[in-house]
Amino acid sequence: MSLRTPPGRAGRIWLLRRIAVARRGRDVLEQKRLALLREAEQLRAQRDEAQRAWDESAREAERWWQRAALLAGQRPLRITAALVPEAAEVTVHRRSSMGVTVPADPELRLPPPATSARGSSALAFAGAAHRRALEAAAALAVAERAYAATLAEAAATGRRLRAIERRWLPEHERALDLLELELDEVDREDAARVRWVIRRRG
Repeated sequence: MSLRTPPGRAGRIWLLRRIAVARRGRDVLEQKRLALLREAEQLRAQRDEAQRAWDESAREAERWWQRAALLAGQRPLRITAALVPEAAEVTVHRRSSMGVTVPADPELRLPPPATSARGSSALAFAGAAHRRALEAAAALAVAERAYAATLAEAAATGRRLRAIERRWLPEHERALDLLELELDEVDREDAARVRWVIRRRG
């Protein structure tokens, strides 16, 4: 789509202003993209740490569950699970940084531990291990989402930056070059007419 540039010198001023705005926008977007990439790198490290914590806590929960099953059998485990009064709830808060809103600081509301008449100490340890695993899972989910959202915003910023660099700016700069050639030609024609008038009068 061709630019609708105002005619004459007004068009030159119009193009110069738009080019200046585009160059400032390009610089701002590049700074934002780099800042987002730095933030994403930090979030990736947090995600990796959360992944390690989840893997470890899940393995520990599985070990205690197996021990409780060996010591008490499956039926007390099912009875104890049925006695849990309510489901756990996770509240995820949000924060905004550089135009991207990401989840942060998961807040867990865990039901009180269930008790079973035929339970063993292994069952209590299994319950505690599963609670820790749930906390680790929530932290991992938040870290993964924050990393993905920040990386996506960095990619979107990069696309906007490339659109300015590869299309918007070149299009306006070409239009300015053509307009300046036209204005130069008009100036030369005006100068030639002035010289012709001077010769006629001289």
